[in-house]
Amino acid sequence: MRKADLHLHTHASSDASFDPEEVFSIAKARGLTALTFSDHDSIASNAAGQRLADIYDVAFLPGVEITSSWGGKPAHVLGFFSNGPLPALEDFLADNIRSVRKQFAMAMLEYLQGQGTAVTIAEYEAEAEAQELSEPTPLYRLLHKKGIASDMATFMALRESSGIRVLHTPLPEAIHACHAAGGIAVLAHPGHDTGVVFTFDEENIAALATAGLNGVEVFHPAHTRDQEQEYARIADRLGLVKTGGSDMHIPRPEPQKMVGGTYCDWDEVLQYLQR
Repeated sequence: MRKADLHLHTHASSDASFDPEEVFSIAKARGLTALTFSDHDSIASNAAGQRLADIYDVAFLPGVEITSSWGGKPAHVLGFFSNGPLPALEDFLADNIRSVRKQFAMAMLEYLQGQGTAVTIAEYEAEAEAQELSEPTPLYRLLHKKGIASDMATFMALRESSGIRVLHTPLPEAIHACHAAGGIAVLAHPGHDTGVVFTFDEENIAALATAGLNGVEVFHPAHTRDQEQEYARIADRLGLVKTGGSDMHIPRPEPQKMVGGTYCDWDEVLQYLQR
C-alpha cells in the first residue's frame, strides 16, 4: 500500500505549530507517498504545499477542514481539491468565519453588559472594521485593550464561563462549497466522541451522502479498530471513498497523532478522484 496522510495541520491553523516544510521533511523521512494540509477554515498553506511537493517528491493534495454543524453540534468536513481550491472557497471560508465571529461577539457583549462590564457594540464594530479576519479576533483585541482580558488564557476562560456556543454553517452547505470549488467533501473523524462534536452513525452518514457527501475519514487516531471497521463498511455500502490521517497539530508523544502515524490507501483515494 502506498500511504497517504490526508489530515495534517500547519501553522495556518490557529491551534497548530508546524511549518509546511517541516511537515514535508517528516513525511519524506517516513516514506509517505502523499499528504494534505487540512487547516481549519484556511487554505493559506496550500500554495507552499504545491511548491514543496516537487522538492520532496511527495504528492500533495490541496485541502481544508471546514468547521460546520450537524444535529445542533459542531462537525467538520474535509475538502480535497485535485486542481487546487478555487477563489470561491476563500470567499466562503471568510464569510463563514466573519458570520460566526460576529454572532459570538454580539452574544458575548450582551453577556458582559449583563455582568456590568462597560463595553459596547460600537467599540466592537470599530475593532472589527480595522482587522476583521485577523488573529487574534477583534473581540479579544477589544477586551484586551479595555483590560477585561489580560491575555489569551483569561479570554478563553471568560468564553468558557459564559457558556455561549455559536454553530457554524450547516454541514450540507460546507459540502456544497467544496463541490462549487471543484473538490470533494469527506466527513472528518465521524467517531470522535468528545461530548461536544457530533458523533455519526450510518443513518446520519447516509443522509449526508444524499446531500452530496463523497467520503468518510475512516482512519483517525480517535477511532478504535472496531470503529474503523464499521465506518469502512458504511463507506463501502454507500459508495463513499475511505480516507484517513493523523490530524497532526503539534508535536505529540503518541505516534498515531504525528505525520504518517495514521494513514490511508493513496491509490484508492486517487482512483476516486480520477473518476
